[in-house]
Amino acid sequence: MTGSRAVLITGVNSSGGLSSGTGRATALRLHRAGWPVYATGRDLRGLKDLADEGITTLQVDVTDEESMVAAVERITEDHGAVGVLVNNAAYSLNGTIGETPLEQVRRQFETNFFGLSRMTQLVLPGMREQRSGRIIMMSSIFGLFATPGRGYYQATKHALEAISDSLRLEVKPWDIKVSIIEPSPILGSFVPTTVGDLGLATDSDLYADFWERFVVWHGAYREVDKPKGRGRTAVRSGKVAETIERAITDPNPRIRYRLGLPTHLLKPQRAIFGDRAWEVFVTKFFPQP
Repeated sequence: MTGSRAVLITGVNSSGGLSSGTGRATALRLHRAGWPVYATGRDLRGLKDLADEGITTLQVDVTDEESMVAAVERITEDHGAVGVLVNNAAYSLNGTIGETPLEQVRRQFETNFFGLSRMTQLVLPGMREQRSGRIIMMSSIFGLFATPGRGYYQATKHALEAISDSLRLEVKPWDIKVSIIEPSPILGSFVPTTVGDLGLATDSDLYADFWERFVVWHGAYREVDKPKGRGRTAVRSGKVAETIERAITDPNPRIRYRLGLPTHLLKPQRAIFGDRAWEVFVTKFFPQP
């Protein structure tokens, strides 16, 4: 890379646990490889171990404009510009489409979509000025298809995929490269053990049995050391961090980095099956109402 090598990572200690593991692993890996890393999260207390490691930590809430502006200004003051942005902040909203209060849906999009969009806007002027930069968008296998119970979360990842493809072409003249990370479910992420852990904001009992099965299904990703069944096809946060490092160091990075066997198989399977057969597969593999 030419210009700044400063790395800004969002959501290192996000609520919900989906991004905290990958953000932390990425911060540590890049720091140990000699990159100037700025690990950010809502609560600096959750980043103390990274600060003790020598990593610069900043309080950033991607739904708060002032904190985002302050972080970009700090890094620009230190290094001239943000050289690498890892848009990692996200959480998973569990709930059915008809029963989830729209205020929660809006909050989901504020964090998972509008927050990363605004952070991207803030770093682009510096990247354009130095005529280089890398932007890493943390998507998911669920940015490629949808299942019952997490449709709004999955919608934010679908939206992320779309703007990433537009952005890549828009910033190409300045040698700014945009890559999307699409991991299969990640071991060690937040895995619910009870329906209460899902944080459902509805008293409706329409889907009570479904949520019980939903929790049981996710249990396959709870065991980190010796995963069984579906858990063996999941990926570890360290592997995601390794892939992010590759995306920011490759002279010609991939547009998409797919991690885990399910993500690699999804595209050809869906093309072969067709829409209706694919939906039958989803109903057989994922818990259904």
